[in-house]
Amino acid sequence: MIQVGQVLDKYELLERVGQGGMAVVYRGLDRSLKRVVAVKILHKHLADYQEARDRFEREAQAVAKLRHENILEIFDYAAKPESEAYIVTEFIDGQTLKQVITDRPIAFPELGAMLIIQVGRALAHAHAGGILHRDVKPENIMIRTDGVVKLMDFGISHMVDLERLTVTGQLLGSPAYMAPEHVEGRPLDFRTDVFAAGIVLYQLCVGKLPFEGKNPHEVLKRIAECRFIDPRTANPRIGNRLGRIILRAMAAAPADRFASVGEMVTALEGYLDESGLPHDKVKLASELARYFSSPVAYEQALEDRLIAHLTKRGQELLERDDRAAALDLFDRVLTIDADNEKVIAILDGLNRRARVKAAGLGVLAALVIGGGALMIHNKTRETSEALELAPTIASHDGRTVRVVAPEDQPPPPLVDDAQDLATAADASTGGTVATNGNGAATNGGTTTNNGGSRPPPPDAAPIASASWPVTVSVTPRMGSEVAFGDGEWVPLTPETGTLARTLDREIIVRARNECCEPQEAFAKAGVSQLVFNLQFRPAGVTVSCPTEVDGTPREVFVTVAGKAATLGANALVLFEGSIDQKTATIEFVTSSAVDPSLTKSWTQKIQVRAGKKYKVTCEPPP
Repeated sequence: MIQVGQVLDKYELLERVGQGGMAVVYRGLDRSLKRVVAVKILHKHLADYQEARDRFEREAQAVAKLRHENILEIFDYAAKPESEAYIVTEFIDGQTLKQVITDRPIAFPELGAMLIIQVGRALAHAHAGGILHRDVKPENIMIRTDGVVKLMDFGISHMVDLERLTVTGQLLGSPAYMAPEHVEGRPLDFRTDVFAAGIVLYQLCVGKLPFEGKNPHEVLKRIAECRFIDPRTANPRIGNRLGRIILRAMAAAPADRFASVGEMVTALEGYLDESGLPHDKVKLASELARYFSSPVAYEQALEDRLIAHLTKRGQELLERDDRAAALDLFDRVLTIDADNEKVIAILDGLNRRARVKAAGLGVLAALVIGGGALMIHNKTRETSEALELAPTIASHDGRTVRVVAPEDQPPPPLVDDAQDLATAADASTGGTVATNGNGAATNGGTTTNNGGSRPPPPDAAPIASASWPVTVSVTPRMGSEVAFGDGEWVPLTPETGTLARTLDREIIVRARNECCEPQEAFAKAGVSQLVFNLQFRPAGVTVSCPTEVDGTPREVFVTVAGKAATLGANALVLFEGSIDQKTATIEFVTSSAVDPSLTKSWTQKIQVRAGKKYKVTCEPPP
């Protein structure tokens, strides 16, 4: 049995960092080159099966042919008889995309586009070499701390027949990310990976998978039917341009998808251009690095950047009399900031001129006099029955839109044509509100679906009907406070951990705790309960350790809570569950080619609390 500290050839196993269906991954040290590596060792119970060893070898051979900055690089491979089969790769200082979106869902679709552009570039390089990945999913995408995305796990990849550009559709891969032809056993080609990339993009932008079910069979059935909620309906912030890209990538028939993943990447680059965001590899990675290092601050700055750029660009399009494109951009602004005075004034002016000319623009701008907010709503072609099955959209602070679809009913039919923004309809009503940090809390009342837009301002007009009681509960209880509108912060009632109020108007309710990310929810008329599940902020640990001893240089490798860290940089310790404190283990490994006595490894432990920062200095053993 493999143990930490064991040496395979020249690779010392320092720490177990992950496990999959085929292999266990260790952080290791290449004793010859003095560098940290990842060592992926085939499970012992699979090593005796030739098919498993062949698949493992296929991964090594497939990736070894590929040299691309967005593909995990392979350094070594060994599979001698009667010995461990393992692959040695570069070690990624970062997390999988699955871990990232589990810890904090992506709030801006533009960020999802940035991530998938890098994934798409990796796939395009693999496809150019005749390699079909077949298992594109967040678990197989790593994000380095510098913002560079790495596609990995080509274990079920297949060399495509370059004469036919297809491969027999064996049912290998993750069900939720399969294409219809994959599910049905039809021939696969590069457009199968396009479909999977579209699913991941949908998941990033909407906050949930397009195909879900109570069991894998149900998921596969829904994929085969290729029926899912239009991403623009699930999250209006996505907008028409990005929505069309997602829908085309996820078309049921391969012939209706992008002809290549490179074509999809080009479309996404155009979307970022429209948004005023960079897409060249250096600046794109820099944007993502800034986001992952400080997501809250980055999102606040990104919101301002998008509003300013989209408004300016929309005005330029109006001057060129391209009203449909301009209205599309103005709609994106209003999904970010429903009360944007500049855009409201522009649209109000267009409406006045339209009335004077007695000619409609083909767009319905709903002007709400009391609240002073105007929104453009896209018209869908869903039937009335489908509208009744439409997802509940819960929003707080306009930055996070989550979708809760009924599990016992099929989703509404796909709106498969690009919707013309010149056609609009009133927003639907009648959904149950779910408002919490994860988009999954409940309440006892009903409310009008606001289309995922930003909540109305705190001074919204009073409701004409009678007032109603609201009970607010917050997790964690200890130290949490609640504010109604712009009112004062009030602590929860100690006995119940809740706060009750009687409201006579729709209003924003806010919750905060120093350990956690703050949240907001909009209390609509009749909503009787708001439940906030605040997400713990990570603790920050900065580690320092001398890189020389008595003038002799040495290398210092460090991990914090099982993840590689950089000396002098803030390493994050994440919290799961309901406990806001934990013991973080810091592991040090030092080595010196000059003085072997300086090669040591040891651990130190520190108690950390959510949201706090700590400094640790290495204390090597004597």
